[in-house]
Amino acid sequence: MHVREREPEVLASVVAGDPAGLAQAYDRYADPLYKYCRSMLGDPADAADAVQDTFVIAASRLDGLREPELLRAWLYAVARNECLRILRAKKPTRAPDWAPDVTDEVAGVGEDAERAGLRALLRDAVGGLDPAEREVIELWLRQGLEPAEVAAVLGVSAGHAHSLLSRARTQLEACIGVLLAGRAGREECGQLASMLTGWDGWLTVPLRKRVHRHIERCPTCFTRRAFELRPAMLLGLSPGAAMAAAATESFRLAAGAPAGLKAHTLTLAFGQGPAAIAHRATVLGRAGSFGQHGFPRPAQDAGTKLRLLQHAAKGGLRSSPERQAAVAVGVLLAIAIAAAAVALAGNTEHIALTGGKPPGSASRPASAAAAPAGSLSKGATATSAPPPGASASTPASTAPTSITLAPTPPSATSNPTPAPTPAPTSPTPAPPPPPAPGTLVVTPSGGPLVIPQGGVSITLTAVGGAVNWSIAVSGGRSQHVHVSPSSGTLAGGASVPVTITVDHTATGGTVTVSPGGAAFTIVISG
Repeated sequence: MHVREREPEVLASVVAGDPAGLAQAYDRYADPLYKYCRSMLGDPADAADAVQDTFVIAASRLDGLREPELLRAWLYAVARNECLRILRAKKPTRAPDWAPDVTDEVAGVGEDAERAGLRALLRDAVGGLDPAEREVIELWLRQGLEPAEVAAVLGVSAGHAHSLLSRARTQLEACIGVLLAGRAGREECGQLASMLTGWDGWLTVPLRKRVHRHIERCPTCFTRRAFELRPAMLLGLSPGAAMAAAATESFRLAAGAPAGLKAHTLTLAFGQGPAAIAHRATVLGRAGSFGQHGFPRPAQDAGTKLRLLQHAAKGGLRSSPERQAAVAVGVLLAIAIAAAAVALAGNTEHIALTGGKPPGSASRPASAAAAPAGSLSKGATATSAPPPGASASTPASTAPTSITLAPTPPSATSNPTPAPTPAPTSPTPAPPPPPAPGTLVVTPSGGPLVIPQGGVSITLTAVGGAVNWSIAVSGGRSQHVHVSPSSGTLAGGASVPVTITVDHTATGGTVTVSPGGAAFTIVISG
């Protein structure tokens, strides 16, 4: 039976209070959890404390987990909160490494040395990611969690998690391109050499952004990056596959949980001595609240909150489902307020909501509203009184607008019967706001696209709403590049693979995806 398929049995055993069940869960997940905590904390002792308390919490709180198949994700979510608590308390001054105990000095020649080089490249490239992107890469690429598990660990929706994964992967590929082009191409481009004067080889987020923008605009550096990212330079793998292989191997080589931690953890989780009871009370007291489905509510350090606020202020949440929902709620609230104002004023006429004030913002006077139709003479006007407190010198731009009533047409008979007063019409409800448009996420995100025999696929995903998309091919020999399908509509959260093939052996053509403008330069394999 597959390991993951036995998680309901393990969960039931832990919930029943059986120490053997917690021991089984520890044997299965303690090592990867320790590597994850070490990636966040750096210090081995702190990582061991976080893992220990994760299983202490599991012994008492796992009974609330509604989906047994998410046991692994639940443990990672608890461990993440424990790491953030430790970071808040200690405020470390250095960024933790992915595999602090692993060195490549034991690597031999040939393939082993090249694989060690890939691991070093991945380690250096991660330095160009911000903390949120680094955590997503750690969970997904290195720890091997599925996207749904990543969403559960971070406490976000599946669509939001997919967007985070796509962005993190795109930024990691950008980091790799910057490192390779920066290390190999400085002699070819004076501007790049000037940007990297005094560079120690370590990548930072600001440096990655500056150099990446330069590479995108510079033909020399763009070509150098494409050359360095060829499969022949990365053990025959694409950049994404090479980084996935390096992440898997770095995870395998990283040190696991220390010996003796298991026995100590089980003693703290089930022991009846004063020390064990006091430790459990402390750990459970600071574990925080758990949500409806049994998952711990995500904890955020002050730095994480500040980064999220800065990201939102820069428009970083423009395409997120959360921001689109907020906009929709705001529109509905504005409509409700306008409808209430109409009802209070006794105005039964339709008001069209526009970006500014409704057309004809002056209110019809109560006396005019109560008068029978045609009671005002032809051409007469009714002007609303100024609002209370307004002076007579109110500018014309803010003065109430006059309302001219059309004259009542004469009756066709000599003895006309007084026309009945028309019944007031019900206010026309304002139309609902249009659905928020989605954002198209392209995987991979662009750049040189190697086309092997039989073609290659890219993936399009709609995040936050529906997207109408299309793909165009242009440039030299574009008639030999074929895209299937080339257009369509995606519902929010849906994905579609697009196959790109060529029937010519020469490089040529550019594939551009709309909306978003992601562009691929066709490179023929071999």
